[in-house]
Amino acid sequence: MPVHRLFLLGALAAFLWLVPAGFTEDLRQEAHKGWDLSAAEAAELERRLAADPEDRPARAQLLGYYFRHHRTDPSRKAGHVVWFIRNAPEAEVLEGPEGQIMPVLDTEGFAEAKEAWLDQLENEPRNVTFLRHAAAFFTLSDETLSAELLERAEDIEPTNGEWARELGQIHWREARRFPEGWDTAQAARALAHFERAYALSGASGRGSLLADLGMAAFVVGDLDKARTHAGTMLADIPDDWNRGNRVHYGNLLLGRISLADGDLRGAGQYLLAAGRNGGSPQLNSFGPDMALARDLLERGETQTVLRYLELCLDFWEMGQDRLKNWIALIEGGRTPDFSRHLRF
Repeated sequence: MPVHRLFLLGALAAFLWLVPAGFTEDLRQEAHKGWDLSAAEAAELERRLAADPEDRPARAQLLGYYFRHHRTDPSRKAGHVVWFIRNAPEAEVLEGPEGQIMPVLDTEGFAEAKEAWLDQLENEPRNVTFLRHAAAFFTLSDETLSAELLERAEDIEPTNGEWARELGQIHWREARRFPEGWDTAQAARALAHFERAYALSGASGRGSLLADLGMAAFVVGDLDKARTHAGTMLADIPDDWNRGNRVHYGNLLLGRISLADGDLRGAGQYLLAAGRNGGSPQLNSFGPDMALARDLLERGETQTVLRYLELCLDFWEMGQDRLKNWIALIEGGRTPDFSRHLRF
């Protein structure tokens, strides 16, 4: 897969998993609108900005447009990102994927934006909003710097679980190694951060941390802890944006634990229960986890896996062709490459 495509998917995945539902500020909504702009509409917005550089909604829409059409003049997108960093570093639009620049796509733009962020942080080193937005900017391009910024924010606000959660996400991404498997030391670091975030969070924040807690516990081999988190995920599930995620990952965890215990039939039942999740913003966009399905397919449970893929057709709106292709491959006696759909 080309690196620019990986960046687009990676940025979207990171953003949608960390930001539960919708957007929290008008400029984020404007950026989302920009995804659907035509080239002519984007050109008209550029003309508006030439006349009024302070038109923030227009600039936010263009960020969305250039993010979606990442091959279209990356220097223009960088110009808008840098403008926001220098003139409105508090703008929440900078926290999303539209506010990121990958050096592999635009070396000069990335360097200019990095300098702008470092200037802002030098001027206001204890501004946690600036630290949050700068950490988001570097989250896929310089994870070491991103972690340093989050640690600085945590020193300033030690009772805010947000910082521990995002540090956990950095180590969780670093823990995954394709195709080798997992770096369990990094997974253990992620688990420690997630546990600290859980302890510091309210009920809503705790609910959205359960999947990460359970998956990290499973990867480091603490099956009792993973089972506990899975049970919590499936108990008294509120009817909110995270419901589908809890059903999906709670059942997948129990299924993988059952498989580790030698219960093949139980693992298959949990896989099917994971497919009956009703969808979520993340599952609808990026699809299901295939780790348990892969393990069952390797053990000859072909019909169960095919039924799971058919259930996934009900919610994975962006993956219909991929699911149908996987079904065809399995029916033909072949094993699909699930590597980009293995969260744990």
